Amino acid sequence: MKTEAIPVSGIETKTVCGKCSCIIMYTSEFCVFCDAAEEILVDALTDFGVSKSAIRAVDVETEEECGCRTDDVTMLPTIKVCDKHLTGLPEEQSMRDAVMQAIMKDCFCE
Repeated sequence: MKTEAIPVSGIETKTVCGKCSCIIMYTSEFCVFCDAAEEILVDALTDFGVSKSAIRAVDVETEEECGCRTDDVTMLPTIKVCDKHLTGLPEEQSMRDAVMQAIMKDCFCE
């Protein structure tokens, strides 16, 4: 059973567990490792058959009103996959483990 995003207001939505998305990638246009980290994330998602559209990118410079809090983001890139937080340039196996654990919890909503 897939979790569904619950509309909160306007463009802001929340997952059943209360997060703005099952996968959140915090970035900035000045982030040196963000593109490489996104590539590692997309590769892991693809390996498990999860669409890239499951990623919600949040630019910490603009902090758009998407409902994804940035107050606990201490470095970039930061990627939250369900309840796992990966910072910096993640190891491929760490990313695959986080995605696999999220799949086992049936976290992804699209």
